[in-house]
Amino acid sequence: MDTINFKALETELHDELVRVKRWRRVVRVLSVVVYSLVFCWFMFVLFGGMLLARLGWEDYGMLTQTLMPVFIGLVVLSFLLSRSMASFQRQEAAATRRVMQALVPQVSFSLSSEADSELLGGSRLFTVSFGDPRLGVETYGEIESADGRLHVADVAVSYGWVNRWQYHPVAGYFVMLYRHVLRPIFAARMESSAYNFRGMFGWCRTERRYEGDILVLPDHLEDKAGYLARQIQALHKRFHARLVVLEDPEFERRFVVYADNEVTARMVLTPALMRRLTALRDAFGRDLMFSFSRGCFYYAASMPRGFLRLRPDALNGEGRMLEEIYNDITLACRVADEV
Repeated sequence: MDTINFKALETELHDELVRVKRWRRVVRVLSVVVYSLVFCWFMFVLFGGMLLARLGWEDYGMLTQTLMPVFIGLVVLSFLLSRSMASFQRQEAAATRRVMQALVPQVSFSLSSEADSELLGGSRLFTVSFGDPRLGVETYGEIESADGRLHVADVAVSYGWVNRWQYHPVAGYFVMLYRHVLRPIFAARMESSAYNFRGMFGWCRTERRYEGDILVLPDHLEDKAGYLARQIQALHKRFHARLVVLEDPEFERRFVVYADNEVTARMVLTPALMRRLTALRDAFGRDLMFSFSRGCFYYAASMPRGFLRLRPDALNGEGRMLEEIYNDITLACRVADEV
């Protein structure tokens, strides 16, 4: 493939990228204002009884009259946010298609493909236990290799305690508040703020069928009392998985391996493969997760700004945003080739 002139390509797409950037700013400002007001409204509804007891009916009535214009303003701003979000998504989708066509014409790119929850559950990278509710999955784009064996998608996934507690009669209220009110204020991408993972997820069929499951996870996350701690406990309980200590110090510094069949894990994770996985982790510049399960190879990386979407970086005329997208895509496709 010919070398891509990222600077010239950014110049060619400049008008479209600038429009996307402007709509992104509008959506960001409106989302912060709207969801901050919604949070305040929730607090007012939740603690209104306490406020009434403290103020009395007369002062409380005056306060509610004062808040009515705020509520009307919230309705108007919510309408503007929904229209702005629709315009931003339309502009971004059009620009993304042009960018992908210019950067990676050799692969099939789609904004309408869907990665179902069974596929992500089969990877064991997100499923904690059989008792978990069904994974919540949203797909924002997918690329497919020419031979159809490799798929890499931009996905958002909700899993773990967030999914479990949303059905609790009391905790469900606070989960809803956290997911749909607080997270949009701080999330890098508002459309995926209700999910607790956004990033790259790749899968491909292999000629070899693996016995059991092998998970290769970031080592520095092992002791966190979050997703990985629950995942490790679930692996012990469900698959009788155990820690597999390998002999490559560089690999061990970056990854921890759990498998329910240690012999299979050692046969798959050869010294050459461990060196390649270590090199891929360093080249990618972010944590990678891998799993081998029954004839499939899966991998994922958290990318809160999105994988197959335009990044919120400022346009600088140097084409760095386009180069970053291109490097992420080529590295994501390289993972399967290396393994």
